[in-house]
Amino acid sequence: MRQRLGTVKLRVGRCPAVPLALLIWVVPGALAQAQPKTDVVTLANGDRVTGEITSLTRGRLEYKTDDIGTIYFEWDKVVTVQSNRQFDVVDSSGQRFLGSLSPGGSRSLIVTEATGPVSLAMGEVTTIYPIGRSLWTKLDGSVDFGFSYTRSSEILQLNLNASTVYRQPSAELRVALSGSMTQTSDEEGRDDRGTLQGSFYRYYRPTWFVAAGAGLETNESLGLKLRTQVALSVGPKLVNTNHAQLWVSAGLSVNHEQGSDVEPTDNLEAILSFRTSYYLYDRPKTNVDVSTQYYPGLSDWGRHRLQFDGGARREIWKDVFISANVFDTFDSRPPDPEADRNDVGVVLSFGLTY
Repeated sequence: MRQRLGTVKLRVGRCPAVPLALLIWVVPGALAQAQPKTDVVTLANGDRVTGEITSLTRGRLEYKTDDIGTIYFEWDKVVTVQSNRQFDVVDSSGQRFLGSLSPGGSRSLIVTEATGPVSLAMGEVTTIYPIGRSLWTKLDGSVDFGFSYTRSSEILQLNLNASTVYRQPSAELRVALSGSMTQTSDEEGRDDRGTLQGSFYRYYRPTWFVAAGAGLETNESLGLKLRTQVALSVGPKLVNTNHAQLWVSAGLSVNHEQGSDVEPTDNLEAILSFRTSYYLYDRPKTNVDVSTQYYPGLSDWGRHRLQFDGGARREIWKDVFISANVFDTFDSRPPDPEADRNDVGVVLSFGLTY
């Protein structure tokens, strides 16, 4: 079916930049809307859906259609995929392929590269990204918020957990925010904590990566006013499937600590890190994420720090989750010698994913 585009006439008057700017802004958008969606997905029940592949990540194929909007297919329910567009495809071993997509036999995917076709088992394909896709479609994240108040003890507590991930087949940028504020009738009874962390992962074939991170942390229970930290580590991605991922790494960390009523200190530490994710997309959707960082002191020999964070989310409505988060912060020698050495908490909250 051929489409005829109407002729647009612009009269350039005293200010030609205005209509020219409108032309540059409006026409490409109209052309983009006019482009037909020609990708084809075949499901296990025999249904064929025409649309546009947005991405495959964490076991879900995001698919945009003209009639029913954006929908999500579980990857193990997809039998064939076909598209003439160019994609960045990564398998579970970390190998990367660039090309168009076409179906093969026995649930296989053919990626037609410049050097020729490559056949991949669909169960081994973990990520698919269209080349040149927009920034917004590369973002994945969640926000959880919890609130509790006890009148008899006059204790008010607010909790917030938020994370955003910018993913590409060969790189990943993460930003995470976590905090809790506790207020009692006695101002001295405050017990606030908060962390802000950013990390960048650069992947190399087949599974190795280099990670760089920076963060801010405060914890009144441990007598810590502010800790600023930068770290560099390297390690393998041991598991990379459509239902689970597992990273381990080792490296060095440098931090500057400001404690309560003590002099600031600079510290050099080793860092051992463990992070895993597990996810199911059968209803109800369930995500489990666990991370642990162990910091043995190098400049302050004999000091040990441990940070554990675990969370489970279960979908109760589309993109609305109920979450349970657990944290455990341990410091064998906190900045304030009189402060506690361990801080543990459990938070129940509601949140959104995007």
